[in-house]
Amino acid sequence: MCARLQAALDALLGDRAVCGRPDAERLAVVVLLAKGSVGSSKLTLRAGEMARWLGIHKSYVLRKVLPGLRGSGVVSTDVMKDSHGYVDGLKWELLPLTAALDARGGPLVLDKGEAATFLRFCERLFGPGWAPVGKAPTPPGLLAGRRGRGAATARLALVQLALRARPEDGRVRLVGGAVKGGHRRAAATIARLLRCEVEDAEQVLDDLILEEVVTFEASSAKSGAGERLVIPAVADACGRAPEAESSEVLDGLGEAPGDEPAAGSGCATCGCSVSATWDGAEMPLEGDGWVQESFDVVDEGSFTSLVGALRDQSPYARGGNSAQTGSDLGKCATEGEEPASETGALHHAPHTPLVEPDGSLSLSGGFSGEADQGNGGLPERACTREDGPDRAPADGDAADFGSGSPLRGEQQQESAGGSGQHVEQDTSRKAARRVNGVVFVRPAPLPAGLELVLAPVQPVWERIVRLSARRHVAAAVRGQLGLLGGIVGPQLAERVLAERLGRRLDQQMGRPVTDPVGWILGRGLVQRAWCWARLCDEGRRMDTGADCPSCEVVIGDRRGLRARIAEETARELAGAAPKVLQAETERRLHSAVASEAAVQAARREQAAVMQQARAQAAEQRRVKETAAEQERLVQPCADCGVPDAAGRCPLCAERRSTARALAEAVDLAVMTRADLTDPAAVAEATRRCALDTQALLEQHLDRLHADGVDENGTLFAARETAVRIRDRRRQSLHSRLMCAPEAEAEANRAYDATMRGRHRYPVRTMAEAAAERAADEAQLRAADFLFGERARQLRVARGEQPSRPASTDWASRCAELAGRELGEDGAEGTGARVRKTVNAA
Repeated sequence: MCARLQAALDALLGDRAVCGRPDAERLAVVVLLAKGSVGSSKLTLRAGEMARWLGIHKSYVLRKVLPGLRGSGVVSTDVMKDSHGYVDGLKWELLPLTAALDARGGPLVLDKGEAATFLRFCERLFGPGWAPVGKAPTPPGLLAGRRGRGAATARLALVQLALRARPEDGRVRLVGGAVKGGHRRAAATIARLLRCEVEDAEQVLDDLILEEVVTFEASSAKSGAGERLVIPAVADACGRAPEAESSEVLDGLGEAPGDEPAAGSGCATCGCSVSATWDGAEMPLEGDGWVQESFDVVDEGSFTSLVGALRDQSPYARGGNSAQTGSDLGKCATEGEEPASETGALHHAPHTPLVEPDGSLSLSGGFSGEADQGNGGLPERACTREDGPDRAPADGDAADFGSGSPLRGEQQQESAGGSGQHVEQDTSRKAARRVNGVVFVRPAPLPAGLELVLAPVQPVWERIVRLSARRHVAAAVRGQLGLLGGIVGPQLAERVLAERLGRRLDQQMGRPVTDPVGWILGRGLVQRAWCWARLCDEGRRMDTGADCPSCEVVIGDRRGLRARIAEETARELAGAAPKVLQAETERRLHSAVASEAAVQAARREQAAVMQQARAQAAEQRRVKETAAEQERLVQPCADCGVPDAAGRCPLCAERRSTARALAEAVDLAVMTRADLTDPAAVAEATRRCALDTQALLEQHLDRLHADGVDENGTLFAARETAVRIRDRRRQSLHSRLMCAPEAEAEANRAYDATMRGRHRYPVRTMAEAAAERAADEAQLRAADFLFGERARQLRVARGEQPSRPASTDWASRCAELAGRELGEDGAEGTGARVRKTVNAA
């Protein structure tokens, strides 16, 4: 079954139209194949549900994924509407599956059992989970909580790895051949599956390890031998756990002197006992995660960090493969000592050490991955302060690790030193990971696109543990960047904000930041303007960094006020002692400042009252508009009387739209054929064109009735036919007007005017092209003007608009206007104003 599903997935992702698409689009194609019906390539699915499967936002599906799939010819979609005409979803069609169904064969065509298995397989890996009413709920998949950037890539990689995992132990067969230097063979395997660079595959591998959906081990960091990439969920589904989870460790991690293993019952290198013999007939052709395809193919790359879950760990941070310890659960080597595996056999096969029946095992959590609580200090390349009291639990702790599973993402708490203090766990499994039973918190990386801005306060940012808090702070930083972009420009916004954060951090004077989120939001990002200028920030201009001139004006005003009050006091109290003059000056200055503050407070109160009045007026207007809208909605149809039709039901609205389109079509025909200066000719042409247009429409409707179309369908078809007739006649009239002598003359004048200025163009051909464009634009403007003029003449001929007086010379025009009397209300009319102007002249 796995081979069949793997072939189907390879055929789908290897399609020419799908192969080069982004990961989100390729994963969407996989979701369509999994959720589609058997024997059909069409599926009804909302964009929001597709976004939940992909782990991205709905807007990204609508803006990026759906247009990309349509443009590449992978899918085609139709909009689904409900009975009320609202959009209810999309009908997706997977075109490669359509082609496979038409060809009646191929790896994409799955039977009922294979399709059901593939759907359950995808649900278990990255399904969003749901709880239908009256049915058993479907739990979320392993990567259901992984959302945002890189979520679709992680899902796609996990699907392909899970299909290639062995059901016995969940191990994935890694690719053979040479691997690029400094990279892992597991990353090369993911790179080949995703068709991406091995550097990008390294990030995907680390992401999957942090999500705890895969486990990665390597027996040697220098040679890269013994790599294992295991998917625990596959092994659990088959009833067997991976070897790393089923192994146990003795408490002493060694044997007492004199205890020699029985001959033939243990390993000569590590001393571990084996309970079963190896059958040479069943020996595999490949090693632990490697396959040598030929003698000439040799791995030339060396892996600098393979044993740890993350690439920035020391290769022996989790224990070396020495003669006294197991290959995966040994003590850490002390500083200055070389692991035994470096001096012994590098290619020694790792295996699980067995537990002696006396049972000296003492584990608090009940699983084999817990580290010895009394081990020494960690190497320098491991995480900083990992062996401190706030990271590793002390002896005697009784934290229960057996209650939850890492695949379910349950939060675990560990007590530190028996003092009752708990290590805070991140809601995201990206910021924290468990190594040998101890939780290590990795510093939060700077958000993408904000590295330069947050670089001055990186120590403060790294102390933010919760993912939701990081997102909130990052959104606030981007919002402040937008505000600064509107003030100083997008080019200077990042530099200005980075300088502000660095300056605010320097103002701490070495005092620690106790609340990183509150400090960044309340002190680091806030602009402190000491004056009215928008560019002022603590007395300096944000664009140039110089002193703010507005602040200098404010300081000058204050100094001038002090000097003026001092002069007045000295003049009024001539001969007084200096102390008396200074005290009186301070008193008067305080009174002046208090008076100015009272005036400013009164202005603010008045502004607040005005703002409140405007808000109340706006609220009243909204209430009135809401009441009017509610009243309009309950009104019956004005034509047929249907209740609650908002004044007009849809059928009557269609009828009126049809009548309006027919009237416009008749007007266009009259404007084309009739003499618009003769009202009788216009009336006759209107009557004749109306009859002809109505007859043309009825002929089309008769054909629809003959085809069996009902009344409602005929009504909608009538509106569409009337609109087509109107558009054709408008196009015909526009073509006539473009060929009119006035339009051609205007085009010729524009062409000649442009060619007279051809000295502005370096080449004559450029001048001719510009003249042609000017002529076309002038001809189009002339046609629009002629169309408007004909429409005005038609309204005048029908009596719908009064005719304009004939144009005369200015003297006659002014004399006519001057003879007009004042209006009935006594106001001065146009004639009186003109008469005064003429008399004054």
